[in-house]
Order: sequence, then structure tokens, then C-alpha cells
Amino acid sequence: MSCSIELWLRFLAYSIKTLWVRRSPLAVLDEEVLARQLYSGHVRKNGRLNPSAFIASARNGFGLSVDRWCKAPERLFLANALLAARRRQGGQKFKGFARFDAASLKSIELGDSLHPRAIGAPTLRNPFHADIPLPPDKEEDYYLLIATEFINKANPQAVLY
Repeated sequence: MSCSIELWLRFLAYSIKTLWVRRSPLAVLDEEVLARQLYSGHVRKNGRLNPSAFIASARNGFGLSVDRWCKAPERLFLANALLAARRRQGGQKFKGFARFDAASLKSIELGDSLHPRAIGAPTLRNPFHADIPLPPDKEEDYYLLIATEFINKANPQAVLY
């Protein structure tokens, strides 16, 4: 069975369960573990993460794509990431994931007392995809500061392959 089909079957079961308790399956809870895909340039030789792993830009809609890591087996997210890596241009190689708790997003300050939050955003290939939207049209330095905040305050753990 393809990883996308299995992910969708799991998402259907999860959706029924969450709707039964009158909660949206797109609501990302604080206790969820999220994971961001890592590629060449995102990980230093010592295994620590570069802020580039969390940079937002106009190209990615001023947001960060993440997987809802706790909702399906790791093997499915890994298979999905490897397929995505083949489609990427520029020769970037898949390195692994940066895992962090959704609750840790509250420790990051976006300005004006705002904090980022994850929102479920299913895609055709990954129903457990989520976005962390950031304010659009800020200066480049702002996104570098936010990326550094992710590294320092969200405390992401690298899971390398």
C-alpha cells in the first residue's frame, strides 16, 4: 500500500475520532509533536541545526511546512519525505527531520505579543501536513530572527538518516 493511501486512511480514522468529540481534525493541539523536513544546508557537521531549516520566504508563502509527527508511524513520513526529495530541484538531499512540540511555539515571539501556531493543512500526498503561518512581507532580517528563535526556543531535535 502506498504511503499516501495509508496516511489518508489514518487521517480518515483520526478525523472521525476527533469529530466524535466535537473537535476539528485540523486543530493542532499543544501536546502534538511536529516535524520539519531537513535538507542539505539545514544541518551542521556537528549535527546541530542551522537557522536555514526554519527560514520563511515569499516562495513558501511566508510559512513553515511541518508534519504532524505524532499522528502516523515515522516510516510513512520518511517515505513521503524521500518522495518529496526526489521532486526537489537544486540537488538538495534529504537529511532527516527536526522534531519539536507544538506547545513550544508559544515561546517564540513574532512581535506585538503574537506567537506562531500550527494549523492542519492536508495535502494530496500528506493529510497530516500542517502550516505554521508567519506575517508576510517583512524584511529578510525578521525571518532570520524568527528562524533563530525556532532553534533557540522551540528546541527542535534532529532525527537524521
